[in-house]
Amino acid sequence: MKIYTSKSNFFLKQTFCLLVFLIFNTPGTGQSAHGEISGKITDAQTGEALPGVNISVLGTVLGASTNLDGEFSIMRVPYGIYDIRISMIGYRKVTVERVNISHDTAPLDIKLMEAPIDIDPVVVSVSKWAQEANNTASAVEVMTGKEIMKRSPIRIEDALEAAAGVQIFQENVNIRGSDGFTLGIGSRVLVMMDGVPLMTSDLGSVNWFMVSPFDLQRTEIVRGAGSAIYGSSAMGGVVNFITRDPGLESKTYVRSVVGFHDKFAQKEWDWSKKTLDYNRLDFVHSKQIDNLGMRISWSRSYSKGYQENFSHERYNLSYKFNYLFPDKSRLSFFGNYMDDNSDLFVLWDNQENASRVISTERGKRQERYGLTLFTKYSRPLSAKAAIELRAYANQFLLGIQAGDLDFSPALGLGGSLQGTYMPFEHASFIWGSDFKYDNTNSQVYGKRKAWQAAPYLQAEWNIRKKFNLTLGGRYDYYKIPKADTLSLATDSTRFVAKDRIFEHFSPKLGLNYHPFESTTLRASVSNGFKFPVIFQLFFDNQEITNITFVANDTLKSETAWSYEFGFKQTITPTWYVEGAMFYSEITDMIEPGVIGVNATFFNTRRVAIPGVEFVSNSRWFDNSLGLKVNLTYLNPHNVDTGKLLLHRQKFMAFVGASYKFKSFEFQVDYKYASRQKGYLFPGRHQFVPQKVADARFFFRWYEYTLMAGVNNLFNYAYTLRDKFLEENRNFYIGWTAEF
Repeated sequence: MKIYTSKSNFFLKQTFCLLVFLIFNTPGTGQSAHGEISGKITDAQTGEALPGVNISVLGTVLGASTNLDGEFSIMRVPYGIYDIRISMIGYRKVTVERVNISHDTAPLDIKLMEAPIDIDPVVVSVSKWAQEANNTASAVEVMTGKEIMKRSPIRIEDALEAAAGVQIFQENVNIRGSDGFTLGIGSRVLVMMDGVPLMTSDLGSVNWFMVSPFDLQRTEIVRGAGSAIYGSSAMGGVVNFITRDPGLESKTYVRSVVGFHDKFAQKEWDWSKKTLDYNRLDFVHSKQIDNLGMRISWSRSYSKGYQENFSHERYNLSYKFNYLFPDKSRLSFFGNYMDDNSDLFVLWDNQENASRVISTERGKRQERYGLTLFTKYSRPLSAKAAIELRAYANQFLLGIQAGDLDFSPALGLGGSLQGTYMPFEHASFIWGSDFKYDNTNSQVYGKRKAWQAAPYLQAEWNIRKKFNLTLGGRYDYYKIPKADTLSLATDSTRFVAKDRIFEHFSPKLGLNYHPFESTTLRASVSNGFKFPVIFQLFFDNQEITNITFVANDTLKSETAWSYEFGFKQTITPTWYVEGAMFYSEITDMIEPGVIGVNATFFNTRRVAIPGVEFVSNSRWFDNSLGLKVNLTYLNPHNVDTGKLLLHRQKFMAFVGASYKFKSFEFQVDYKYASRQKGYLFPGRHQFVPQKVADARFFFRWYEYTLMAGVNNLFNYAYTLRDKFLEENRNFYIGWTAEF
């Protein structure tokens, strides 16, 4: 199972040589003259100092953040003329052009205006370094932490559906038709936290509850193939949760939300006479002591469930430490522990009893424990070069009573080395390598190990501030040695003891052009891939809800070519529109299938996903009225049969409106998705279009915010996957305090 083997080995050798060259030939500080950039950043309307503002010297790796008094200082800047970028979430980005750095450079006095819409946010998820979104060749959207908490006070993943082309199927995130429903197994969208993958080693899935909304500064969503920089799991896109750094001031945040589910519109579906309530409590405290910043957060979520056998109780504990050294190098530690004890509802009994689980699975539960640890060290080597080291470990335990399954802890260890080098003012190189080791020892897989190495290189050129050219590639080598032991249920005669090796080289070419100051055109062509995960290859002869899973250890890697052309037009400082045309052709896509009572994963020879996308985001009447519209039309289909892929829709739309008046704010969202046309399980189903409206109300009083809302306002009944009702109408109230 090798792809581009000779080319891949050549690329690996050449990349290794280049990395060695860059590491040992990175220019040092030298003896050239250096100056200082200093200044103060204030709010343009109130005149108050702004702490935590980011200042970057463009064309270098140098930067700083303002202190509590809004002041900053960047030392050892080589003499010359530079553009200085000042950015902060909630404010308009400012670029001070042609600042002459010499021995007597005057301090900067910058006043920032509040920005209800960030037209050109600074992002880090497209190319693994900070750059304006308008200068990238990818479609990227940023959602602030406050926006996520407003849209979804309980489930963080539901808030992502406000982004264009994004749909959530329980634990699956679908971007532009890349993913259907697979219980989260083998996700084609890479989910990360601060650039560190959150995917489990055996399932290739993410547990959303490991991400606390209060921990987030923002979320970056990259639509389209990201394999050229991130590798496997990023074939459909990337979701990167950026956590808050500990604040300069000691602060504590508390949030409490309580709610309950209404009766179903269909009376025969009401399965309980009790009040089906839910609640969530979040606590965050951050503190700065000299150069050491600390933040700790704790969350608890409980629900009786809106359908039978669907209750849960979850706990989450996380911490983050940052330390800034005198040489401006930075060390970060992050840890997260999650405990989830939930009922298990996979399929309904029948459509007449759609809120009831299959009788044989009633009362069965699943227990999940997750631990994630990572550390990151970044250091500027000179004004033109920087290096970053990452190391992480995640362990995930899943115990399911359905079928008496026990997924013993799956351990994932990984790390990366990344460098940034800017030899010229308008040229930059991102180079590095990712490493990963997986280890599972479970009755359902046997004893399995796997390791991966992936060097990458990406170059970007800015030509006369109008053109941005991106060229890069990544080589991935993934090996699963033959198992020491097979699972207890596996028929050993069906498996051949052998190593499984997957290789792939993913190139990318992107172009970004600014014909006018307010207009951006972009185009890209890239190659993506997806390796099969351990579950898809080796989960064998195990029964869940009367379905027996059969392993397919002959699965091939998915490969894809993706093409995209897009534009973005800024109409006013508070209104922009953007659109895109995209096309992906995937070979050997891994999809689930059911034959009789057996389920397995298989390769689909050829799949095509053509589509168009439109986004409009605006605020009107002195920022009191906001309107966001996302429209996506696509046709994810099997090229050989012409049939629509399972659990995909051709048309998706999102409309969100908000109105602010003094301390009050009212929001309404409407989500639509056209009806699905394929079924995974036999039988009668209720596949209808998704038509869901949500409404929210907020009142702010000093450091307190009161909230109330209703989800699924019209109590619309629908399904997004086989034999599973989505959430019915529910009401909630809550409050947030900051002190």
